[in-house]
Amino acid sequence: MSVDRVLVTGGAGFVGSRVVELLSGSGRSVLGVDVVTNEQSQRLAQEPGVEYALADLRDRDTVDRLLTGVSHVVHLAAVRSRSSDANPRLSHEVNVDATYDLIAGAARHGVRRFVFGSSHTVYGAFADADREPYREDETGGTGRGLSMYAATKLAAEAYLEAFAGSEGLHYLSLRLGTIYGPRVSEGSNNATMLDVLRAVDAGTTPTVPWTRESRHGLVHVDDVAQACVRALDSVGVDMAVNVVGEPVTAGQIYTELVRQHGGDPDTVVFDQTRARYQAADRTRMQRVLGMGPGVPLETGVRSVVDWYAATR
Repeated sequence: MSVDRVLVTGGAGFVGSRVVELLSGSGRSVLGVDVVTNEQSQRLAQEPGVEYALADLRDRDTVDRLLTGVSHVVHLAAVRSRSSDANPRLSHEVNVDATYDLIAGAARHGVRRFVFGSSHTVYGAFADADREPYREDETGGTGRGLSMYAATKLAAEAYLEAFAGSEGLHYLSLRLGTIYGPRVSEGSNNATMLDVLRAVDAGTTPTVPWTRESRHGLVHVDDVAQACVRALDSVGVDMAVNVVGEPVTAGQIYTELVRQHGGDPDTVVFDQTRARYQAADRTRMQRVLGMGPGVPLETGVRSVVDWYAATR
């Protein structure tokens, strides 16, 4: 019997590198793919059962070659939120066109499972503080604060559904919450914690771009990686699944961060003009993926503080 082979796109990235680490030594062979090579990709290429390839998924021939012999795909490569707003054409080329080619190629090559890194931003701007958590069978935010990034994720989800109906490719779209943890990418939406820690070190005012009362569906990167791996074997297929934490306020997050770093939590300043209230239902995540409560906030923040201290 042949060994399962998993293609992980975005394999050198924040989440993708964690997924590759979890799959290493699991009995599956792993092909990590990214458009860049870095310290993480070089390290991962030395792990048992792992290969790493430098590739641009916008090249159809490259995509076809990468899928040869692959049984499962974890697709995490994407132009992220800030970059999507700055360059929507590139965002479409990578997040929609290249994803379409990957899905179509997966169906053509007989891939058994396609795990897609979608986003809870498909629900819109989370502007209503009193709204019930969004369930996966609704995308009520469409047209109401929908970002360029979210639009590309909705398009990719639609293509997955279409191919599942006509080609028999099984998939899970993981609608990932606000991800945090060690090794976060510089300049990303998830790097606000680094900005706050640096301000504490510099003796300047730690500033958070949200109101103190804003709620975030914060989820630790280790929980996201675990969800991706579990999705490869889940009984439930052909659906979206929210992968989010219980909402916590910006006040809770950033005062805890500063406190653990040895600063004064009372010095943190919040932007009282910008609010969001992220809330997505966790029932399907628990039922389909068997996920528990996840990394507690205090533990997750400690992982960031310790990593930050070690890399200074």
